[in-house]
Amino acid sequence: MEQQEQRMSVHLIVVDPDLDAQCERVEERLLVPLAGSIRGTGDDALCADGLAAFRRIRTELTDAVARGPRVWTPNGRWEHEGLRIARIPVRDTDVLYALLRELSAALVSPPDLPGPSGVVAALRATVPSTGPAEDTAVGLVGALARVLSLVDLAPDADTAALFAVLEAAGGEDVRLTYAQEDAWQRLAHRVTMLLTESAPLHRFLY
Repeated sequence: MEQQEQRMSVHLIVVDPDLDAQCERVEERLLVPLAGSIRGTGDDALCADGLAAFRRIRTELTDAVARGPRVWTPNGRWEHEGLRIARIPVRDTDVLYALLRELSAALVSPPDLPGPSGVVAALRATVPSTGPAEDTAVGLVGALARVLSLVDLAPDADTAALFAVLEAAGGEDVRLTYAQEDAWQRLAHRVTMLLTESAPLHRFLY
């Protein structure tokens, strides 16, 4: 069991200020209040584990950027900051997906539901349903979904090509070829679309 819990999933990620901002908002305005309000209930472990997993993932993203390698455009003049390989425990993404499913269900549960579950009650009690869209329950759960979609980015030909060149670099700086630069541009567009997606549960609509 211990060996299974330590399984690592290796991902190509793009860490940028927009992703950092969404992570900060999700942690401080959603996960921390949930974990604090739900203590002593049957859902305590899920919320506490979700917060701990989210913090570990954020640490790994920071460490991945610090580890390098730095990635440069074909002419060597511009750096693609934040394009890195991250190693994230499978258990951390699993627990966050489980929490996201609970929160997604809470968003669509009837408001007059008798005896709501701990997660439903906590979400209603700690996160406003009105106000600026990005700070409502819908907006914050959507931000969590978007963060997970970027941390657990579905692979394609572009991610495979960029992953291979970063892995082969052995920590040394990388200068992309023009074909790899094209792959980066497509990936950057994809990441931008994921970061700015307004549908909160988009992760489950693919």
